[in-house]
Amino acid sequence: MRTVRELRWAGAIAYLAALVAGVAVSGVLHLLFKGQGRLGWEDFNPLGLLEGVAFIFTFTLSLWAAKRAVRVPCTTLLTAGIAAPPSAGRAARELPVIDKVESFEGRVAVLVEDGQPRGVLGISDHIIPWEKAPVVDAAVAVSELSALFWRNPLVIVTDGENVLGAITRERFFQIMGFGRVAI
Repeated sequence: MRTVRELRWAGAIAYLAALVAGVAVSGVLHLLFKGQGRLGWEDFNPLGLLEGVAFIFTFTLSLWAAKRAVRVPCTTLLTAGIAAPPSAGRAARELPVIDKVESFEGRVAVLVEDGQPRGVLGISDHIIPWEKAPVVDAAVAVSELSALFWRNPLVIVTDGENVLGAITRERFFQIMGFGRVAI
């Protein structure tokens, strides 16, 4: 799973590649027209319009291909990596940590033994071992978690051995744009 920084770089590189492709196609047309095509304020002609349309078409098609290739959110791609989804650590909400199963009084909690997480209570009918629980690092981008939410109602976020919290499926959908939420 990719971090926010990796998504930013992927978005910036994909955007710049699409921009270069658009300028290259427009430049080739300009050379084929022997410099007669001008799309500007003072000198407007059909050849210039054709160059502009070729740039827009190539740029858009390249952005579409880049989005499919690097799998980044649209906002990250269209802003050249400036706007990226939040990290899982930033989006996580506090999750109770308990040391005895008998003290469990809630919906979901992490079972800890000798300071180490051992399992998760409340996701299913039984305790899920920590090794099989949906756990991600805090640096992972939230947009990378979609595959985990297909099978699990929540994802647990850690920073090394420390449990930071969890992200629910509903919160994930809100963050990704299917509802409003403040982070």
